[in-house]
Amino acid sequence: MIADRIFTNGTFVSLDDKDRVYGAAAVRDGKIVALGSDEAIERTAGINTKRFDLEGNTVLPGFIDSHQHMISTGFHLRNVDCRVSSIAELVAKIKRRAEAVDADDWVIGWGYDESRFAEGRHPTAADFKDVSRPVFVTHYSLHSAVANELALKKAGITPETTVAHGEVEKDGRGRLTGRLSEDALELIKKQMRFTVSEMKEAIAAANAFYVRHGVTSVHEAGIGFYTGNFDEMRAFQETSENGSRDVRVYGMILDDFYQEGDLLLGFRNERFKTGAVKMFADGTVSGKTAALSMPYADGGTGEFMHGVGEIERKIMRAHRAGVQVAVHAIGDAAVSQVLTAYEKAIRAFPRGDCRHRIEHASIITPALRDRMQKLGVIPVPQPGLVHFAGEVHMDHVPEPLSKGVFALHSFVEAGLLPAGSSDSPITPCDPLLGVYTAVTRRTALGNTILPEQKLSLREALCMYTRNAARASFDEDLKGTLEIGKLADFTVVSPGFMSFDEEQLKTAEVEMTIIGGIVVYRKGEE
Repeated sequence: MIADRIFTNGTFVSLDDKDRVYGAAAVRDGKIVALGSDEAIERTAGINTKRFDLEGNTVLPGFIDSHQHMISTGFHLRNVDCRVSSIAELVAKIKRRAEAVDADDWVIGWGYDESRFAEGRHPTAADFKDVSRPVFVTHYSLHSAVANELALKKAGITPETTVAHGEVEKDGRGRLTGRLSEDALELIKKQMRFTVSEMKEAIAAANAFYVRHGVTSVHEAGIGFYTGNFDEMRAFQETSENGSRDVRVYGMILDDFYQEGDLLLGFRNERFKTGAVKMFADGTVSGKTAALSMPYADGGTGEFMHGVGEIERKIMRAHRAGVQVAVHAIGDAAVSQVLTAYEKAIRAFPRGDCRHRIEHASIITPALRDRMQKLGVIPVPQPGLVHFAGEVHMDHVPEPLSKGVFALHSFVEAGLLPAGSSDSPITPCDPLLGVYTAVTRRTALGNTILPEQKLSLREALCMYTRNAARASFDEDLKGTLEIGKLADFTVVSPGFMSFDEEQLKTAEVEMTIIGGIVVYRKGEE
């Protein structure tokens, strides 16, 4: 067979069951048709074959981010980045944006982290009293936010406003502070209108960002999540059909838009397929709304998003329809609630190899790990959160639960095949950062969190390749470098597999190749 493209002078790390390594690869129609030495691969070339010299670089299976929000990330790239060190700096950035937009435009910020602020507190509506545009700034967790007085008025939020889950915060005198959590955010989001064209622009922005970080596939963790509008499905379909998106997408449909037997869950083409329904069981550790079995350090045990009966009905319905279920569960009590629901669904309607997922699974115990193993449940953690918020988790979560914070080694040891992810835009969609953190357990402040949970470099890479492919039932197409699989490659520096911790910290992607096409080359941005 004559190849369309050949890639030579590299080190192809297959990550297959035998850990085979090759020097070159041949590609035809977007798939790998041969792997071997430079000489062997040269024999597959014809007159019109395109040749690529990899200059000794290391080639890995294309990175897969198993839990991120592509549309949300794209919008965030154009909104105000509030990852700053003080409220004063945050307000200044919001003011500058407000001065540059029309009178009716919203000023949207994202990513603030109160633990990094010099003032040592969350921002409030009062901080934005001099801003004459509606302001909405989300916390880095995306589970809380602050709005100014004008935004609150536009959303019709008053001191009497309540939500089923979450909070419209008031001060000791019953006045709105502007802080909102969980369902209360939707009151503001409903005032914003996003067109399909804007959604596609957001996807394009995220696509460009992702390929720079070697990402070839993603799992979209809740279509409809950011805009509250199922037109997100149309945006993904159209960008996959018109060729404007390189990155392949496995879509999870947000439970709010799921109907049993929904034909949209069977949608599939080369760049986009759907197959899971996404639900929420609890909140976040940073907001102390993740449901724990023990009180947080300063009281409270978090919040369940659904009563036991409700979440069991939701999971039963999807499982019975043959759908993969993916549930956001961070606290150990929420993980237990979800596992019980999975156990009941599987017992009522037996089905082999369900591959139901727990998104985050941030705080687990040995007993929960064993239950996950028996059910074949896939944990989908975010190693990058150890880097950016390891101290927050350890400070908030009481012992002995804190010993199970992002217990990556425990997952691997139990054979759970955890799928790596970023939860972008919560943390950057950068698998190399996730790999570095999984190997070192090092935080941005230089602390090492639970070193006994470190992974080897190979184990960390498998999270973002073969394990991630399996989490979307795609292990026959991607995740390892084998003949017949998609020619999706992430190219990194020579000698990468022997890098020490410091080298991993500064490692960069040299090239990203999807379907044999070079979609990113460092230095050509």
